[in-house]
Amino acid sequence: MIKYETNIKLKKYWEKSTINEEDESDEEFNVIRVYPEISYQTYQGFGGAFTIASVINYNKLSKDKKKEFLNAYFSSDGLDYNWGRICISSNDFAISSYENNNYQYEKSYFIPFIKDVLAIKDLTFLASSWSPPSYMKDNNSLCNGGKLLKEYYEDYANYLVDYLKFYQKEKIKIKYLTMQNEPLASQSWESCVFNIFEQKDFIYNYLLTKLDDAYLFLWDHNKDNLYNVISELYQKHPKIKGVAYHWYTGVHQTNLKLTYEKFPNLWFMSSESCCGFSKYNEIEWVNDAEELLTNLISDLNSGMAIYLDWNLFLDYNGGPNHQKNYCKSPIILSKNEKDFIKSPIYYYFGHISKFMKNGSKINPVSLGDSSLKAVASTLNNLVTIVILNTSNENKNYTLIIKQKQIKDEIKAHSIITYQYNVNIF
Repeated sequence: MIKYETNIKLKKYWEKSTINEEDESDEEFNVIRVYPEISYQTYQGFGGAFTIASVINYNKLSKDKKKEFLNAYFSSDGLDYNWGRICISSNDFAISSYENNNYQYEKSYFIPFIKDVLAIKDLTFLASSWSPPSYMKDNNSLCNGGKLLKEYYEDYANYLVDYLKFYQKEKIKIKYLTMQNEPLASQSWESCVFNIFEQKDFIYNYLLTKLDDAYLFLWDHNKDNLYNVISELYQKHPKIKGVAYHWYTGVHQTNLKLTYEKFPNLWFMSSESCCGFSKYNEIEWVNDAEELLTNLISDLNSGMAIYLDWNLFLDYNGGPNHQKNYCKSPIILSKNEKDFIKSPIYYYFGHISKFMKNGSKINPVSLGDSSLKAVASTLNNLVTIVILNTSNENKNYTLIIKQKQIKDEIKAHSIITYQYNVNIF
């Protein structure tokens, strides 16, 4: 069995080793048991958001450092991301608010950056809007919430579709769309409020009729009331692919699991998550990595198929952000702005994105220690198990898979991925 360990305190980053399996014994305590013969949803991959802030920071790097950065995220030696989220018009992680009058910002920022990425690897793209153009809204502003005026529903649907067509002309295929980022949030930055009934009206009577070869993810907001929201919002339609949600109100495992069980044919995507800004300190940022991975593992065990992080690349101060709404990213620009730092979040994310294979099936994991979190998946008889220890204590356990076991220890505040080839049936 192959083992990859990250322990920030001990300076271990995906450190590889081998453990010999033995026949299963009569263990009862400290057992972690994996069931690869039982399959749940198909894991579709991992990615992050292409914000103006990310591109600004990327453009500060030398040619060689840009190549290193791209490999760190998109190559198999790095995080092996296969998804990207593109922001339609501006959001808080831009240097100022702007509207898409002539696609100037796309041509200057997004298109060159995305083409650099695509030279490394093909990605699947999701586009999300933070606000309709200001003249379409009742507050005549991109920011501070407001509502889309009913007289502009048709125009706004055309606006979104035209955005996809612009990228298509640039030979960049955006396959998926959300109509509105956080539709119930009125923020000081770019935002627009749609209640559930307004969303249904706009989606089913205006937007879906115009989508040709693109598909829609519903919602794109928090999951605390996901079951009730999707039960009301979803109507079967060939252009609706899934449900997007954010993590900012907490784990809410029950809400996600109930929604997945009711709508198992939909893809469930965590489309945004991040931690609030604090000055970079490698050891202290382990807490953020643990919080994100706790949520991520819970989501995978509850029906999630796709995970998208927020900004790919922020500076040492958590920006730029025109509303001072600073936060963390897995990779940050160094203080001298000539290099970049792979934070603990980067290495923790890699235990899923790098080692869990796209197209694999999520499997159940049974464990008794609440301070340990675990998820497993299987593809072509390769079982991948990720175990996270959020406690201050080292933990001993017996990991059992199909009548074989290993005895191992996970250090306090560390994470391990195991990979094991097994004949499932």
